Amino acid sequence: MDFERIRKLLLKFFIGFLVLTAVIAIVVVFSNEFGELQQRILATTFTISIGSICAMSCAAFIERKKMMVVGLSGLITSAITVVLLLLVIWASLIGDTWVKLIGSLITASFAFAHSFLLALPELEKRHKWVQAVTALSICILALQIIFAIWLELENVTYFRIMAAVGILVGLETLTIPILMKLKTDENDKSDQAERLELFRIDEQKYRDSAGKVYRVREIESGGNTEENVSG
Repeated sequence: MDFERIRKLLLKFFIGFLVLTAVIAIVVVFSNEFGELQQRILATTFTISIGSICAMSCAAFIERKKMMVVGLSGLITSAITVVLLLLVIWASLIGDTWVKLIGSLITASFAFAHSFLLALPELEKRHKWVQAVTALSICILALQIIFAIWLELENVTYFRIMAAVGILVGLETLTIPILMKLKTDENDKSDQAERLELFRIDEQKYRDSAGKVYRVREIESGGNTEENVSG
């Protein structure tokens, strides 16, 4: 299965629905009536657009990390969530059980997309543990929300703990892009440190920007030409 192609198709699909959503919103603004039909159409476009975002993150995760089972789990969850939401919008699918089920699926879809997107950046080996801890934190937060939905919890302590985990997830979400930027900066500095720029003095002598003089001798070995630089 070509997940690169799927990701591109989802991206085009998402852009199309963004345009459609904008057009519908403009029409509604200039319309004298905002009835039930317009509400359903607008809700449908938003639902499919958000579902496409979640699906794109799943496809990108599968393509980059090659973790098929985990990625497909997120992709299937997003698809089921969109279908059920469309049934709510157009078939008025209501009921306590349906509300809890859809709320749980929405939570799971966002958790998959969130953790997948944060797993995509390539960090240094010493920082990779942050991505693993972040995925675990997101999973714990999602489970806390789902339990609260199904058990209809009203315990203040429980929600305080859930808020603390949410703050931790927010901190980790901001940390990963910073670590990715640090890796880029360190690589750039490393490239600069390895570069030696010389200026010719005569046929065999060169000077660098600091004023140090080098003797350069050309060596031929196996048909390849190399430069031997000695200070």
